[in-house]
Amino acid sequence: MSSNDTLSFTELDRRLHEMPDGPASILDTPPIYRVANIVGAVAAVITFVPFLLVHVMTPARWMVSWAQISFSVFLIALLPGIVRSYGVLGWTLWTWRADQVSQLDHDTPQFRTILTWLSQRPRTVLEEHQRVARLVLAQMSVKIGMFTGGLERLGVLPVLVSAYLFFRNWDELMDMPYWQIMIGFGLILFYFVMMVANLKRIRLQLYESLLTEALAMKSPEARSA
Repeated sequence: MSSNDTLSFTELDRRLHEMPDGPASILDTPPIYRVANIVGAVAAVITFVPFLLVHVMTPARWMVSWAQISFSVFLIALLPGIVRSYGVLGWTLWTWRADQVSQLDHDTPQFRTILTWLSQRPRTVLEEHQRVARLVLAQMSVKIGMFTGGLERLGVLPVLVSAYLFFRNWDELMDMPYWQIMIGFGLILFYFVMMVANLKRIRLQLYESLLTEALAMKSPEARSA
């Protein structure tokens, strides 16, 4: 049996990745925005360095400039993605009906092809992968809940609060109270972890749904219908 015929999450993800975007491709994040998110994450880490150096070196103005420039790069890197996300949200709310039905018409045959391929795999293999997907999804949901406490619904608010704390002490960043520093960087870390974790959870939900539907297609009732 070739690698393309063997069920694995790698092969399933590859087939999903090869699906054409369709009419609602505006919902897909362009690669340049992913690069910007990486740049923003690196800038956030670099911003923290001066706050460590001030404890081992004599405080100097260049440390403040370093922190200001790094934090500005962080915000500039994230701003286009945030603006685009809310712009896309506004657009989809305005044209949701036409976009939804056209995207569903496009996705249905694409998913049918994947489901047909999945339903040709042995039932035991499908059930095994379904159990794995459900287990990892349940663990992921628990971890997100423990880390965020449901605060993942806040969206970009943690970034805005962090920006407020830093801009509030813009000229005297090295004199920020420690609790504000911890909250500011903690909220930035929280935002990135939350974003990645939710993307992983959405993907796992898709895997589980496809495997569940493929198992339903292999049931005697579905075959006799």
